[in-house]
Amino acid sequence: MIIQTILIFLIGLLGYSEWLLGTSYLQRPIVLGPLVGLVMGDMQAGIIMGATLELAMIGAISVGAYNPPDLISGTILGVSLAISSGAGADAALTLGIPIATVMLAVDTALGQPIMLFFIHRCDKHAETGNIKAFNRSMFIAGYAQSIFGIICIPLAFYFGADAVAKLLGVIPEFIQTGMDITAALLPALGFAMLAQTMMNKKVAPFFFIGFFLVAYLKISTTGVAIFSILMVLMLIMFGVIGKQKGEPVVAAEEDGGDFDEF
Repeated sequence: MIIQTILIFLIGLLGYSEWLLGTSYLQRPIVLGPLVGLVMGDMQAGIIMGATLELAMIGAISVGAYNPPDLISGTILGVSLAISSGAGADAALTLGIPIATVMLAVDTALGQPIMLFFIHRCDKHAETGNIKAFNRSMFIAGYAQSIFGIICIPLAFYFGADAVAKLLGVIPEFIQTGMDITAALLPALGFAMLAQTMMNKKVAPFFFIGFFLVAYLKISTTGVAIFSILMVLMLIMFGVIGKQKGEPVVAAEEDGGDFDEF
């Protein structure tokens, strides 16, 4: 249990290092789920649960001032506790999403002020030209904004696995049914959030063609993907899509292109 707790802590630390490594998407459930499953000794369940959480939270992306739920704590604790209790992907969803929401509130209320304190120290170090102190404060600030998640993930895993397993065992059947229905709706909601950003009258027909192929012809998603590629190739070959007649040819800029400002 101690070794698993340490490994869970390291996975959480890796997820919270996404800011340090750039936009690497290490914090996504599709990445963390299999890692947690590997630590828990059931990688297949980790992949399934991670994919389920990813589908439910596929639209949870930070845009502007919007902060999405803490996917890292929700995924790691949801998947690990569900596997340890012998439950399925529905339990991972039911546990993960509330945990992610609560951790977002804690990080916003307590973690963000700590981060801002170190960011202001970065400003002072920049004014004095102290590069080493600047780097140190910036490094601390990155992890400080998620310090409670870093601490709570291993603690909740160590102390909460047995309790959650017992809790799931005594949940009445009608509550389990409600959880299953909610879990089934959440992936649809996540996909709807993603579709809202990209759906238009040109894309919609292809979306519904794929949906009906899966729903009525029972074709797998891999089969739909292959069919889609062949359809696109045919449309290109017959000139339906691609270069349109009458479009003016715009010469590419030779000096810098999109990066002239540099």
